[in-house]
Amino acid sequence: MKSVDGVTFDRLMIGLLFVAIGATACLMPAQSDTFWHLRAGQDLWRTHHVPLVETYSYTATGRFWPNHEWLWQAASYALVRAGGMPLLEAFAALVVTTAFLLAYRLSTGATSTRFLLMILGIPVCACVWALRPQIVSLALLALLVTLLARDRLRWVLPLFVVWANVHGAVALGGAVLAVVAGLALWRARSGEAADRRRAAILVALVPLCAAATLLTPLGPRLWSFIFESIERSRRTVIMEWMPAYPKGPVEIAFWALAVSFVGLLVARRRRLRAWSDVVVVGAAVVVLPLAIRAVRNIPPFLLLAIPAASRLLGEGFRLPGRGTTATSGAPDEHPRLNRALLAGLGLLAAATIAFAWATRLPMLGWDPLPPRIVAALRACPGPLYNRYNEGGWVIWFAPEVPVFVDSRQDPYPLDFVLEAVSADNHAAPEALIARWRIGCALLPDDSPTLPRLRAQGWRVTAAAEPWDVLARP
Repeated sequence: MKSVDGVTFDRLMIGLLFVAIGATACLMPAQSDTFWHLRAGQDLWRTHHVPLVETYSYTATGRFWPNHEWLWQAASYALVRAGGMPLLEAFAALVVTTAFLLAYRLSTGATSTRFLLMILGIPVCACVWALRPQIVSLALLALLVTLLARDRLRWVLPLFVVWANVHGAVALGGAVLAVVAGLALWRARSGEAADRRRAAILVALVPLCAAATLLTPLGPRLWSFIFESIERSRRTVIMEWMPAYPKGPVEIAFWALAVSFVGLLVARRRRLRAWSDVVVVGAAVVVLPLAIRAVRNIPPFLLLAIPAASRLLGEGFRLPGRGTTATSGAPDEHPRLNRALLAGLGLLAAATIAFAWATRLPMLGWDPLPPRIVAALRACPGPLYNRYNEGGWVIWFAPEVPVFVDSRQDPYPLDFVLEAVSADNHAAPEALIARWRIGCALLPDDSPTLPRLRAQGWRVTAAAEPWDVLARP
């Protein structure tokens, strides 16, 4: 057959899909956590040791800080120092895109089927992408499942060493590894030599990888910290750690996809014969109850549910109206037009990203505190009062100003965090203000505490939407 230079329709679909993923990832927002991570990374490079003692606040100074994400901090600060926030954004987008590229490569079946599954899962995941180390855990989870499915087991141990120093979701990887090892033992009952060898290696890897997670600045305390931090987050009502009740768009979409996945699993479970199918589907099943337990685990579940659903559907599944996947580049597919369309939309996406980065669009969250507000914070006549969610911004943009509280929460006593959150929610900070001799406050316009302080005579020293800095009378 005469070859035709260009792009087939199937490749056009996948190309456009990953252009959309990459472009969306390039616009993921920075959050308060982004900036305290940058400050910790800056201090790490300056002192050449991992910060484990609280120095950013005046309410918990000197207390132990279980800083388990130091590798992300070091990398993110190095990127910002080398190329500013655009370079960090580009790196984060590469991490997210890699995670979904691995998920796509784990999928099987017709291109149209894989495309549809990706389209169903990715928008829900994209709602919670942010410049935080959680996105690295997405990529490492996809990489772990890839290694297990393809029997590249020699790389599993070093993966856990890296993961344990990047993010606490290494516990999620441990759960997946343990269940896959159990599945390997069950499969080894058949007596096949390859299955027995695989099971022996995986069973040995479970304790070895558990030991590898101790190679962090926290050592054995990493695991007690992970579970303590989860419990603290629930008690302080951190929304991403709350159960996935179907009360918002993300949770409702998750439940629709989860129920569909379970139905597909029940109906097609007997199709799982190849080891790679068992691994991918088993990993998704492991993460599902964790996603139900905490909204934070919805993206990892959907990341694995995409290839798992494709394997349950099987290689021969075709969407209604779709024939055999075309790969020949036949003239009636308009391959040159497809190539031009892909290139044009890719350039449009790149131009949009360049504009957003050059103008530092507010949606990116790169400049959460205007210069006028930062200057007023630096001129505060006394200790600062701020809310839980805003402390991370102050830690980075006004580093000489100790914060009252911030979203790290772990260095602070639990009772103090609960009191601080309750005080703002109920506009009753007087006891805290008196106890800590607070002299100024940083509050957004929607804070119920703001009008109360104004009524008590606090004066506004700086205002820039949506912020106010107030000084005590």
